[in-house]
Amino acid sequence: MRQATKRYRAAIVGCGRIGALFERERAHDKPASHAGAVRANDATELVALVDTNPKTLAAARKLFPGAAGYRSLADCLKQRRPDIVIIATPPAARLSLLKACVRARVPMVVCEKPLAMSANEAKRTEALAATNGLTFVLNYQRRFSPLFARVRARIKSGKLGRIQQVTCYYSNGLYNNGGHVVDALAYLLDDHIVSAAASRNATNTTHPVGDVNVDALLTTKGGTTVVLQSFDQKEYGIHDIRLYGTKGSVVLTDYGTTLVETPARPSRFAGIRQLDRTRHRTTRMPLSATKDALAHVIECYERRRKPVSSVGSGLLTLRVLDAVARSAKREGRTVAV
Repeated sequence: MRQATKRYRAAIVGCGRIGALFERERAHDKPASHAGAVRANDATELVALVDTNPKTLAAARKLFPGAAGYRSLADCLKQRRPDIVIIATPPAARLSLLKACVRARVPMVVCEKPLAMSANEAKRTEALAATNGLTFVLNYQRRFSPLFARVRARIKSGKLGRIQQVTCYYSNGLYNNGGHVVDALAYLLDDHIVSAAASRNATNTTHPVGDVNVDALLTTKGGTTVVLQSFDQKEYGIHDIRLYGTKGSVVLTDYGTTLVETPARPSRFAGIRQLDRTRHRTTRMPLSATKDALAHVIECYERRRKPVSSVGSGLLTLRVLDAVARSAKREGRTVAV
C-alpha cells in the first residue's frame, strides 16, 4: 500500500473548467477538475497552475492557493520541474505544450481529449510522445471505468453473443463529445471503424466553436454496424451506448455511470426470442472525469505498463472523426477511415 505522502509534483496547464474551475461548482462530485484530482491524490502535490488568461489564473489560484501561478509553461517547467503535467487547454495549443514537456524531460503527461485538431497533427504528437520514455495518458475516461471493462470482457468472452447492432447518442459536438463515443466503442468492441457515411444535423446548434453535430452510419472491420446520433445540448445532454448481441443487450447510460444488462429469452411466438426486461440487471458506479486518468498515468509510469488510453488510440479516434466530418461535407458519401 502506498504511503500517504506527497511524491509527484504536478502542474495544470489550462485552468478553465476541467482544469480547475469545475471545483467551485457545487453540483459536481469532487474532485471535479484536474487540479482537484491532484489535490485529492495522496501520491501527488499541486505545485503550479498555468494559464495565459490572467482572470482564469486568478480564479484558479483562489481555489488552490498553495499552487504557484504562471502565464508561461516554459517558466513553470524551469522553476518548478514538475513530474506530471496535465494539459487541459483547447486542442490547438496542445502540440506546442507537449513539445515543451518533452524538451524538459517531464516523465508523465495527462492530456485532455481530443488529442489534436486533426489526425495529421496527432501524428506529430505521436512521434513526440514516443521520445524520452514519456508516459502519456489521453483522458478518454471511460477506458478507466470498471463498468466499461465489464462490458468489454463480456463481449470478448462471447457472453453477449455476436454484436448485431450498436446505437450511440452524444451531444455538444462531434469532436468534443462524439469522440468519447467513438473511442469507447473501439475499446469495448476491440475493433476499429473502417468507414463512415454521415450528414450534418443542422437542427442541433449547440457545440463548441469550430465543431459540428453530425449523425452517421459507421462500419467496423469486424462487420458491426454502428449508428451515431447527435442531440442538441441546450435541451439536455446525453452520452449513451446501446449494444445488441445475439444473447442479450447492454446499455451504458447516464454518461457512463449506469450499466443495464438484459438477457434474451424465448417469447410467446414459436422460434422467436426477445429481450427479458424482467431479468435485467442495473449497476451504477461513479465515473470521474479526472482522478482516474491521474491514477492511471502514475500506475503506468511506476509499473512500466502501456496506458489503456494512449496517443495511438487517440490518433485512431481522430481518424474516425475526420472521416465522419468529411462524409458530412460530401453530403453523406461513404468515406474510408
